[in-house]
Amino acid sequence: IIFSALNDVLRAFYETPLSDVRVVMLGQEPYKDIGKANGLSFFVNNGYPVPPSLINIFKEISNEIRSFNIPPHGDLTKWCKQGVLLLNSALTTKNGSNRKGGVIFVLWGKTASTFDKEIDTSKNTILKGAHPSSFSTNKGFFGCNHFTIINDLLDTPID
Repeated sequence: IIFSALNDVLRAFYETPLSDVRVVMLGQEPYKDIGKANGLSFFVNNGYPVPPSLINIFKEISNEIRSFNIPPHGDLTKWCKQGVLLLNSALTTKNGSNRKGGVIFVLWGKTASTFDKEIDTSKNTILKGAHPSSFSTNKGFFGCNHFTIINDLLDTPID
């Protein structure tokens, strides 16, 4: 079985048209569960438990932005509508395998970080850090302040 489903592989680009992109959050690969993988990094459809990586993202936002209320779901459509492109490094995976000018690229984890050399830093900003998985949150994800930095760089903050 290949995840995401064929009709969801390019979903990130439909939810956040390239002309609207203000932030790119580059994940690793789609979730490996039927119904959970949906073409958007870290996002899960309503009715599915919030995955640990997204819980950790929410915790970090809550620590940085006190007015942020952690949602009980993993639906990040609101972010997509505000210009956050939720893109995975790999658009598909097999079951069982493991702005002041420009765009802000958020590269979490070793795999995502390898893309930094492909990004024109004269026009774009790169924020790199540990992946928000449970295994690496205390190795640099918690306390990275990426959400504060992103909002400081944007003309209109993401809420």
